[in-house]
Amino acid sequence: MQHWEADEARSRHMARFGRRDTAPELALRRSLHARGRRFFVDRRISGRTRARADLVFPRARVAVFVDGCFWHWCEEHAHLPKANAELWRAKLLANRQRDASHDAVLRSEGWAVIRVWEHEDVERAADLVEVVLDRWTRITS
Repeated sequence: MQHWEADEARSRHMARFGRRDTAPELALRRSLHARGRRFFVDRRISGRTRARADLVFPRARVAVFVDGCFWHWCEEHAHLPKANAELWRAKLLANRQRDASHDAVLRSEGWAVIRVWEHEDVERAADLVEVVLDRWTRITS
């Protein structure tokens, strides 16, 4: 993988953006909480990967990731910046590959992995999470 290095100004600019509590993530959390679901936020769940799930339901072993269209390269909405386009292309492709690798590790450890795009309807995303959680409840009952 190509080494990624930003200048000082770019580093300061990017540091302003948080890793958690994005608007789509907060909307999903509000919807699930209103439905009576309780979860952990921004939690690392495996010693074999650095992945931090946005929402974690540990008893059901469900990890939910709310992926941003730019950083995770949504084929529907993402676009490459014109400046350093090839560098960005390599960076964003590496992000997609890293996501797939994290998913494989988590699934091998028995986790159900749900990935939701930031542009998806919040209620549909919450319905998807609930289907997986309800399936776990039926199995354990």
